[in-house]
Amino acid sequence: MTITEKSIVLTLGITAVVLFAGIIYQVVSQVIDGSRYPPQGKLVDIGGFCLHLNCLGNGTPTVIMDAGGGASSITWGLVPSEIAKFTRVCTYDRAGFGWSNPNLRKPRTSQQSVDELHLLLNKAEIEPPYILVGHSLGGANMRLYASQYPENVVGLVLVDSVHENQMTPEMWNSLEREFWLYLVLELATRFGVLRLIGEMNLLPIIEDIRKEIQKYPQAVQALFDTYKSYYYRPHYWATYKSERANIKTSFEQLQAITSLGNLPLIVLSQGSKHPKMSDERFHYWASLQLELTKLSSNSQHIIAENSGHLIPLEQPELVVSAVHQLIRKLKVMSR
Repeated sequence: MTITEKSIVLTLGITAVVLFAGIIYQVVSQVIDGSRYPPQGKLVDIGGFCLHLNCLGNGTPTVIMDAGGGASSITWGLVPSEIAKFTRVCTYDRAGFGWSNPNLRKPRTSQQSVDELHLLLNKAEIEPPYILVGHSLGGANMRLYASQYPENVVGLVLVDSVHENQMTPEMWNSLEREFWLYLVLELATRFGVLRLIGEMNLLPIIEDIRKEIQKYPQAVQALFDTYKSYYYRPHYWATYKSERANIKTSFEQLQAITSLGNLPLIVLSQGSKHPKMSDERFHYWASLQLELTKLSSNSQHIIAENSGHLIPLEQPELVVSAVHQLIRKLKVMSR
């Protein structure tokens, strides 16, 4: 064997050992994460995989909450515990996010999320009526659910919800260029690379969250390590990629929903522009939020003057108040 051949064999051998060590590091670390950050609530089998569901409080109607794109239920922060003071509230994680198992056999569209949520509520015996609350992409999912199961839904709160007409051609092109990054991140998690970089405080996405979360209450800051652990799972990035890759299909699914009749609806939208958002984009987003109020003849628009897109963390009291308003309205209507 020549020196060159020996060098190649040695390099391949070292690479194999490093990759194997990375896999072991990742697997062991995930087991530790599982014991360190157990699910709040329970896991419900809906047919070959489990979704995470956490219900608090008592009363009717039951409030069902769906988080934003790529986000877990803990991003609702203090909102669920406050709603639980006056009625029952259930948060859940879509497949592949938070504590829920992935389901990558199906494209991650809004319709798929609706189908799985409906199964979850039936399996867990969470009886209607429901008030649905959705943030960002979760708003699209809840809007679709309300249109397909009107007999179960008595109110809807859209928290800075996405709109099917929000994307420009430039944004679609930018989105498509992101997909390779999600693939790289998925591979990096499988070999423990992403976790290692993150634990060394060198991962930009984690460091940005660390800095952002410091301005919220201590109870929210305490969730950082749990939230961070989600980013170290391969199926998180595979799911996020699928959700983003199928966003056009999700928006097409929304286009058929032109009216929700007189369903009590509150549209809660951001009032503070993010520094990276242009004035033109901010005003366009505001016009789309106003357009969402036209979905129902019984709607109200509330602007979160001191919040950007993350209203549940920046002004959680407004989400709680919106739910409270709907419940009071329902009591008056039932008299």
